[in-house]
Amino acid sequence: MMRRVLYPTDFSKASELGISVLEELRQIGVEEVFLIHVIDLNRLIGPVSGIDIPAVLHDYEDETRQNLEKFGEKVEELGFRVKVLEPRAGEPSAVISEVAQEVGADMVTIPSHGKGLIAGMLLGSVSEGVVKRSRVPVLVIKFVVGKEGEIVRSFDRLFSRILLAYDFSESSEELVKYVKEFAVRGKADEVLLVHVIEKGNELPESRLKRLEEIEREFESSGVDVEIFIEAGTPYKEIVRVAEEKLASLVAVSATGSGLLRSLIGGTADGVVRRSKVPVFVCRRG
Repeated sequence: MMRRVLYPTDFSKASELGISVLEELRQIGVEEVFLIHVIDLNRLIGPVSGIDIPAVLHDYEDETRQNLEKFGEKVEELGFRVKVLEPRAGEPSAVISEVAQEVGADMVTIPSHGKGLIAGMLLGSVSEGVVKRSRVPVLVIKFVVGKEGEIVRSFDRLFSRILLAYDFSESSEELVKYVKEFAVRGKADEVLLVHVIEKGNELPESRLKRLEEIEREFESSGVDVEIFIEAGTPYKEIVRVAEEKLASLVAVSATGSGLLRSLIGGTADGVVRRSKVPVFVCRRG
């Protein structure tokens, strides 16, 4: 069960909107929220020389502490225990991933947005960096640009219709356990069970039986399941089905960590980059 969440904030509109998603996480057992702001010196100071870096950093840290306390008050109003962590300087995705393990977080929940960076450090490419580095599950809360240029949610209830991308790996077996908990505790209307094969291939009977087993596991817990077997590039098909079936959350597994994943990317990275709705990433190994 997930009880402790690390929530990085850059105090942007997306970070504030993400608080409403934190409220939904109470359904799955989240009780405690750790708040942190990471100071990226490259963005704070820029290429200008001759700056008194310690002085600038000191002033920024003081301001950040005040903002974190105010942010924490909003989260506390939702009934969570809140721990405001000291601001840290460094490469944001690396720091966030390290802190998640230090505090014993069960998940990192990070706001993101399809257009990249917005007035801060934690959106766009940084959320992708956390997905690559983190050894604990990551929930990337995706937002989109509305008609008036405002940042809005692209989903209604987070757990209403969950797309479970299953690839028969050990990580995806772990993912099934998480999604079952989300679906039952979050009172999902439906789970979309998706497996993608290469074009021209057929799904072996043994694998079809496993998909049907998972379907029965969910349905025995009162959750409706629809199976989709698609052909093509995994991340593209996952995102397409998510959009066509109006998924509220995409759950995908990832394998490996560190430099290897940074070099080769993967299905999870492609989904996080292109999905318009939140993405939950579970890694094993």
